[in-house]
Amino acid sequence: MKIQTLLIILLSCNIVYSQDTTYFNSKWEQTELSNAEFYRLQVKKDGLWMRTDFFTNNNQIQMTGAFTSLNPEIKEGYFEWFHANGNLKHKGNYSLGKEEGEHHWYIENGNLEAREFYKNGLLNGAFEEYYSNGNISKRTVFIKGLQNGSTIYYHEKGSKHSEGDFLNGNRDGEWKYFNELEELLGTNFFKTEYEIPEANMFLKLPNDEWYLAHQSSTGTTQYIFKRNEITNSEGQKIVPAIMLYIEDVTKYNGDATLFSINKRTPFIEKGIKINTTLIQSNEDYPLSYKNGYFMKATYLSNGEKHIFYMIHFITSNNKGVQLYLDMTEDIADEYETEFWTTIKSLKKL
Repeated sequence: MKIQTLLIILLSCNIVYSQDTTYFNSKWEQTELSNAEFYRLQVKKDGLWMRTDFFTNNNQIQMTGAFTSLNPEIKEGYFEWFHANGNLKHKGNYSLGKEEGEHHWYIENGNLEAREFYKNGLLNGAFEEYYSNGNISKRTVFIKGLQNGSTIYYHEKGSKHSEGDFLNGNRDGEWKYFNELEELLGTNFFKTEYEIPEANMFLKLPNDEWYLAHQSSTGTTQYIFKRNEITNSEGQKIVPAIMLYIEDVTKYNGDATLFSINKRTPFIEKGIKINTTLIQSNEDYPLSYKNGYFMKATYLSNGEKHIFYMIHFITSNNKGVQLYLDMTEDIADEYETEFWTTIKSLKKL
C-alpha cells in the first residue's frame, strides 16, 4: 500500500510539473526539454498570469512579468528581461499591453544602452542612446511615436557628430556636421512638407532622403523632387523622382477628363502602358481631390522596367495639376510605399 501511495504521489508531481513548465527553442517555438533553450513557469494569481522565463543552460531568469490575458497576451505592470549572464537587459512598465512611462535598456556588460519614455505604447518624451563604452550616442525627443525637436548625435569618443531638428520623424531645417574635434565640417538643409501656393495645395515628401532638386515658375510651374541614390541588387545607382507641374486650365471649364487625356497622350505615344486607372467613383481612388484621374503605368528605358504613376486633377481655382512619380521596378518592393506618402498627403491648404 505504501509503494502504491508513493507511485501516485510521484505521478501527480510529474503531471503538475509538465503542466506548469513549457519548453522553447531559440525561436521561442514550443519544443521538448532535449531541444530547449528556454523554459517557462507560469501560475495564475489574483486574476493575473505570473510568468517567469529561464535560460535552460544555467537556469538564469530571462524574463519576469504578469499578464491579464494569454490569448492575446496582454502585459500588465512591471517587467524585467535579462541577458544570459544575469545582467539586466530591459525594464519598464506596461498598461493594457502597451509600454508606459520610463524604460531602460542595457547591454551585456551592464552599461546603459537606451533610456526611453512611453505613453500608451508610443515613444513620448526624452530619448537617449549610448555606446557600449558608456558614452552617449544620441539625445532627442519623441512625440506620439515620432521624432521631433532638437536632436544631437555624438561620436563614440564623446564629441558632437551632428545636430539639428526633427519634424514628425524627419530631419527638418538646417543641420550641422562636426569632426571628432567638434570642428564644423558643413551644413545641410532638410524639408519634407511643402505648401504649393500656385495650386493652393499641401504636399509631403516621403522622408528626409528626398529633396527639391528644381523649381521654376516660368510658364508652367515646375517642382522636381529627387531621392538620394538607391543602389539596386546589381549595384546600379537609381534615383527615383517626383515631378509636379501646375498651370492655368480655365479653358477646360473644369473638365478633368479632357485635361487628363491631353496630358497622358504624349506618354502613351512614347510607349508608356497604363495598367490601372481610377476616378473618384472607384473605391480605391487615393486622392482627396475628386475632380481627377489616378493612373499606374509601366515603361521600358535602357532595358529597365519602370513603375510610373500619373495623377491629373483640376483644383477649385482652375489650376491643372500633373504629378508624376517614377522609379525602376527592381526597387519597387522596398521603396514604392514612399510614393504613397506623397500621394495621400495631397490636400487643399
